[in-house]
Amino acid sequence: MNKGITLLQIEYFIAVARSLNFTDAAKSMYVAQPSLSKQIALLEKEIGVQLFNRSTRGVRLTPAGAVLYKEMGNVLETIHEAIEKSSQKNLGEQGSITIGCLDTMDTDNFLPPFIKSFKENHRGISMVFERHSFKALREKLMSGSLDVIFTLSFEIDDSLDIVYDTIFKSRTSIVMSTTNPLSDKENLTFKDIRNEDFVFISRDESPRGFDGVISLCREHGFAPNIVRQLPNIGSLLLCVESGIGISILDSNIRRHNSSLKHFEIENDQVDVVMAWKKDNVNPSVSLFTNSVLSREIENS
Repeated sequence: MNKGITLLQIEYFIAVARSLNFTDAAKSMYVAQPSLSKQIALLEKEIGVQLFNRSTRGVRLTPAGAVLYKEMGNVLETIHEAIEKSSQKNLGEQGSITIGCLDTMDTDNFLPPFIKSFKENHRGISMVFERHSFKALREKLMSGSLDVIFTLSFEIDDSLDIVYDTIFKSRTSIVMSTTNPLSDKENLTFKDIRNEDFVFISRDESPRGFDGVISLCREHGFAPNIVRQLPNIGSLLLCVESGIGISILDSNIRRHNSSLKHFEIENDQVDVVMAWKKDNVNPSVSLFTNSVLSREIENS
C-alpha cells in the first residue's frame, strides 16, 4: 500500500464501487458526501489514476477502478475478521507450546518456577518439552517445530529473525577429569592449562561456541591444542571424564558426575537466554514469554 493511502480511503472506495452512487455510499458510511468525495479524490491522486467515471448518467468504474475493486473486494472482510479474532477474550488459552532446552543445561536452576507460574494462570495450554544439542535447537526453532528455546546467547546473536531475552548469566568453567593432576589445585589459571590437550564441541555443531573458546584462550596468550571435536556436550564430557582432554564450558550444565572437576573462570560470563522466532503466530508463545519475563522483573 502506498504511504499516503489510508484504510478509510479504501473503505470509501469499496462503498462507492458497490453502490456506484456517491450519495448512497456516503449514507452507508455515515459521512457527508463532500468528505467521502474528497477522500476518493485523494486516493485517485495517490494512485495516479482515475477510479470512477462521473457523468449525468451516473457513476461507473474505470478499468483501473474495476481492477482495484476486484483485488480489494475481500480485503476489508479479511481485516475485520482479523480484528475480531485478535480481540477475542482468552486468546491462545486453549493452545499448545513446544519448548526446547540444551541437552545438558541444568534447567532445575530456573525453569520449574516459570512452568509452575504459567500453568497456574493458563491451565488450558498444553506444554511439551524437548532436549537437543546446539545445532538441533537452532534448526528446530527456525523450522517452527520448536516455539521457544532456552540456549546460550552466542547461539542466536546473529539471527535477525529471532527475538531473545536474557534469563540469567552463567560463568564459564574449565572442566577436567579428577584424575588430572591439575584437579587438585585450589585455584586454576589459564597459565596452568596452556599445555593441556583440549576437547571441543565441533565447529559445525556450534560455530560461535567453538570460535569463542579459541578467542578466550588466545586472550590468555596461547592457542589450545585440540585433540577431539565432538558432536554434543554429552560426548564431550565423556571424553573429559576419560582423561582425553580438558574443556571450557558454561557452568550451567547438569553436574551428576563426581569424576569431573569444575573451575569457574573469573570475569567471563555467558547469557542463558529464552529465544523465539519473530514471526511465530502461535498466541501461546506471547503468553509464555511474557509470563517468564514478568516473573524475571518481579525477581530482579
